Amino acid sequence: MSTQTLTYWGENTLYINASSRCSNSCVFCVRNFSDGVYGFNLRLDRDPTPEELEAAVLGKHESDFREIAIVGFGEPTVNLAGVLRVLEVAKRRLGLRTRMNSNGHGLLLYPDRDVPLELARAGLDEIQVSLNAPDAVTYLRLCRPKFGIKTFDSVIDFTKRCSKHMKTVISVVGLPGLDIEACKAIADRLEVGFRVREFKGPRDTLGEVREILRS
Repeated sequence: MSTQTLTYWGENTLYINASSRCSNSCVFCVRNFSDGVYGFNLRLDRDPTPEELEAAVLGKHESDFREIAIVGFGEPTVNLAGVLRVLEVAKRRLGLRTRMNSNGHGLLLYPDRDVPLELARAGLDEIQVSLNAPDAVTYLRLCRPKFGIKTFDSVIDFTKRCSKHMKTVISVVGLPGLDIEACKAIADRLEVGFRVREFKGPRDTLGEVREILRS
């Protein structure tokens, strides 16, 4: 695992690459056209262990980072044990602010656990949940979740639960034809923040998205 990129950085943020696996297969995902971000190759051969992630974080602790962001090349909660260890180290040993980007599938990945509560207790300050659709059918077409049509409602439930414990933001990628206002209405209803992310991929992907949203 020593040759794998478990941490990368930008400005004053230390980013944690907890997994390359994901329970979505989004049409517009950066993984379809890139091996990483900020010049770092983020593809992993396997999920790092909690111990490997802890060592990676502590190995960078003397740098001038103000926060730790669990934002890798896959869905972080797929490697929940690793994520919880990173949060505990960041908060209890380093005293840093923490945030994480997630697809919000935690309740489907671990149906017998209260993932939002576990994240909060471990030290997560903020979560951004990628919604990327205003309804279950559009979500199924664009994000292609392995859990099927029920996934969208579970993401909403996950977001609602997270909002009870930490700062919570719904994010969407600004795709052509996507009803951004309808997505924002969901965030407003849940009383959470809302963010539109810029799509930075190839034009042919946008064409594919347009066709999906027209169908």
